[in-house]
Amino acid sequence: MALKISNTASGDSFLLTFTPLGGKIREPFNVLLNPAPEEPMLNCLRSLPYSPSRHSQLVYSPRYLPEPDLVIITQSRNNHSLEATLRQIAPTTTKTAILAEPSVAKTIRGWKHFADGIVKTLYPWQDPRQKGKDRVVRLPVPPCYAGGENGELTVSFVPQKRDVKGTHAAIGITYRPPPLKPSLFRRHVSTPPETPPQLPAPLPAPSMGTLTARLVPPTPPDTPVLAQLPQRTKEPALPLPLPYIQGQTLSVIFSPRGTPYSSIKPYATSHLVAEAALPLTALIHSFDAEYIPWWALGQGTSHLPIGQETALALGARAWVGARSQRSEAAARSRRSRRRTFLWHEIQEMLDRTEARQRRVSSSRRAPKTTQMLDLNQGEEVTLTSEGVWELACTSRHRSAVPDALGVVNNVPRMNRVPSPYYLSW
Repeated sequence: MALKISNTASGDSFLLTFTPLGGKIREPFNVLLNPAPEEPMLNCLRSLPYSPSRHSQLVYSPRYLPEPDLVIITQSRNNHSLEATLRQIAPTTTKTAILAEPSVAKTIRGWKHFADGIVKTLYPWQDPRQKGKDRVVRLPVPPCYAGGENGELTVSFVPQKRDVKGTHAAIGITYRPPPLKPSLFRRHVSTPPETPPQLPAPLPAPSMGTLTARLVPPTPPDTPVLAQLPQRTKEPALPLPLPYIQGQTLSVIFSPRGTPYSSIKPYATSHLVAEAALPLTALIHSFDAEYIPWWALGQGTSHLPIGQETALALGARAWVGARSQRSEAAARSRRSRRRTFLWHEIQEMLDRTEARQRRVSSSRRAPKTTQMLDLNQGEEVTLTSEGVWELACTSRHRSAVPDALGVVNNVPRMNRVPSPYYLSW
C-alpha cells in the first residue's frame, strides 16, 4: 500500500490517501485532517460573522478535492472557518464520516446541520491492558473483490499528560488493507449434521483358523521398476515482490501542536504493536522545541524538538512538518518564547543520533533514517512501509539552504507547480 500526504490549505490541514501500488484495484480511501479553506481567506472568515451567502463565496467548490471517506478534526481549528468548511458536506451523506474530539464534536452537533450518526466523538485513548476498555474507533475498508475480507482503519485520540485544555493531543491512525486475493490458508468449515451418524455394527470374534491364516506372511510382489523422474531446474531468486509492500499495515501519528513521546509511548507499545504497524510510516508533527513548565526545571524551552524522541523510538520513515493556526500566530509575535526549528536542523540532529546508534548497535543491518519533509500548500509526498516512494512539487525541503554550520547544501531545486488544492466538496 501507498500513503499519499497532501498539504491542502493551512499548516495543519492534510489529505491522506491510502491507495494500492499495483494498478487501480479499488477506489482509494481518503482521510481529511483538519479541513480548512485556502490560506489567504482565513483572516476574512475570522472577521466576518457566519452567513451562508458570504461564506459560500469564500469556500471553493468540491471539484478540486475528492470526497473524503473520513474527516478528523482536532481542537486547533477556528470555529468560523470550521463551520464554513463542514457545511460544504451534504447533511445526509452516506460516504463521509466525521470524527472529532469531545468539545469539537459537541460544537458541530450544535449546528444541527448533519444527520444523526455522521458526527462521532473521539474519546481519549486508554491502555486496554490496564483499563480493560478499547476506545479505538474502527472503520471497515471495502474489500477488493466480491465476497472478500474487509480491511480496517483505526483512529485513536491520544491526549498529553497534564494537558487540561487538550490542545497538545495526538491522533493515531493505522490502515490495514484488505487482501488482494483469497487466502490459501482459509479452510472451509462444513456444517455439522443435525443427527449423529449411526455407529457401525461390532466385528465378529475371530476363530483359531482365522488367526493362523493371519500369522502366515503373504508372498511379496515383484519389485517394480521406478521410472526416472526429470530433474527440476532451480529458478533464480526473485526480488521482493510488490504484494509484500501491498499487504503491510501503514501507520500515522498526527500532532500539529506537538506531543511528547512519554504520552505516545503507551499507545505505541500497545496498539501499534498489536496491529503490526511499526515502524511508523509518517509522523505529521510540529517542529517546535519542547516546552519546559515551571514545575519541572523552570520555564523555558529545550534545545531539542518535541517529536525527535518519537521519530527515533518508532523508526518513522518520514517526518512531515505541521503548524497549527495558534503556532503560526505565535511565530509572528515577538513575545513568542517557543523556538521553531527548521527542517534541515532537525535532519542533522536525527542523522547524528542515528549514526551514533549504529556505531553502538551490534546488528549488521543499519536502520533506515527518517526523512524530513516541509510541504508547502499543494505539495504532496507518497510513502510506503519502506520509506519515501515519490516526491512531487517540492520546494523548501529540496532547496539549497544553510545547515547548522553555515554551509550551503547544494541540493537541486525542483520545479514547483501552483496548488490545485482548495477546500471542499
